[in-house]
Amino acid sequence: MDRFKDVLKASNLKSTHQRLVILDCIDMFGHIDVDTLYEAILRKYPTMSKATLYRNINDLISFHILEEVKLPNQKQQYEIKKVPHIHLLCTHCGYVEDVFVETKTLLDAVKDKSGFTISNSFIVMNGTCELCSSQVISHNTHNTCSLEMQTL
Repeated sequence: MDRFKDVLKASNLKSTHQRLVILDCIDMFGHIDVDTLYEAILRKYPTMSKATLYRNINDLISFHILEEVKLPNQKQQYEIKKVPHIHLLCTHCGYVEDVFVETKTLLDAVKDKSGFTISNSFIVMNGTCELCSSQVISHNTHNTCSLEMQTL
């Protein structure tokens, strides 16, 4: 929690216990929706109200410490603001992973082709995470083995 004290101080925000708990919890999850965040906080701090949570989330967003993450077919989530990155979204289990790659070349190419000046971007790539991929492979292998045994 202490590492967020400096972040709050640099933004001229008070380092309140509620803000530190919220930031610590979001950091632990990586990406989290408000309902899951509230449930996780209540386990340790049962006196925090949902109004306090929402008020602090809004303050942290307005001071560019938190960022809203809007993913297709999912509840709005929050994350600690980071350098530009790409979100990978597993279409099977909903897992979200951040990938830090240089996006400047892509954004420059879009500008060159369209003439559109990009002020902000949010990139989401859908696919299958490593865990779901391995389960699909092992499931398909199992089915193939079953079919081969049935034909014997």
